[in-house]
Amino acid sequence: MFLKKTASISLLMLLSACSTTNQTAEAPQSKEDKVKLGFGSLAGPEGISFGSKVNGRTDGAGGQVVNRYLWQASLDTLRFAPLVSSDGPGGILVTDWYQPEGAPDRLKIQVRIKDRQLRSDALEVSVYKQVKQSDGWRDTGVDNKASRELENIILVTARSIRVKDSE
Repeated sequence: MFLKKTASISLLMLLSACSTTNQTAEAPQSKEDKVKLGFGSLAGPEGISFGSKVNGRTDGAGGQVVNRYLWQASLDTLRFAPLVSSDGPGGILVTDWYQPEGAPDRLKIQVRIKDRQLRSDALEVSVYKQVKQSDGWRDTGVDNKASRELENIILVTARSIRVKDSE
């Protein structure tokens, strides 16, 4: 009985492999092509959302938990340095080490947006600094003055973006 089932399955596999059509199917490239061909997600078009969590707060509706003006202003302001990490729902941007031309030190910047409101306490900027030594780079800690200046630039930019949007 086992031998008969195995032989039947093998024969079916062999016959199904012997197709006379030479049709190659390509994966759909655009979202529209996927919809036309019936491709989709088991979780639906939006995926599965368990809500977002930032700083201990949960947004049960799956909405934005950081201020979009602060986020856009941070991206615009940090355009000069390469980004290592960008987490929109978490509100965190981290740049790679950046050395201004002719400067003896290099900087790494971390921006953290903590709230939906456009307020100064919703933004936290840390500018880490390293100085070139003969044996490599040495950490000098956080540059508080540069951090405050960058926070102010981002806040002013965010306010101007909000004003332009309201016009």
